[in-house]
Amino acid sequence: MCAATCRVFRPDPWTIDQPECSHRGRFSARHLPMSTVIVTVEGDVDATNDRFLVTYVERQIAGASHLVIDLQHVGFFGTAGFAALHNVNVICSRHGIQWALRVAPWVGRLLAICDPYGCLPVD
Repeated sequence: MCAATCRVFRPDPWTIDQPECSHRGRFSARHLPMSTVIVTVEGDVDATNDRFLVTYVERQIAGASHLVIDLQHVGFFGTAGFAALHNVNVICSRHGIQWALRVAPWVGRLLAICDPYGCLPVD
């Protein structure tokens, strides 16, 4: 029998709600009452910062029960961004967090192509 490991993020309290930049993307978070976190993404999401987006979201959702990712101010959203959102979906499912996406029209078109069955919770 083998033991499984589980990644547990205990974010530095000073980093919660602090905006961060990675390449041409800017990520910020707001923690609201009722354990809700809103992560706003601005700029570009592509292969240079898709993993950073996932780790940023993962650090911000510690103790949350609801998550909203706002992609309305994204200038470019590549297919690597879709992979990042899929990873966020897996993380939220694992931790029982309900989440939703707010998307710009061009992001919605890409998600319609990459996610034809609507697995991601587009608002």
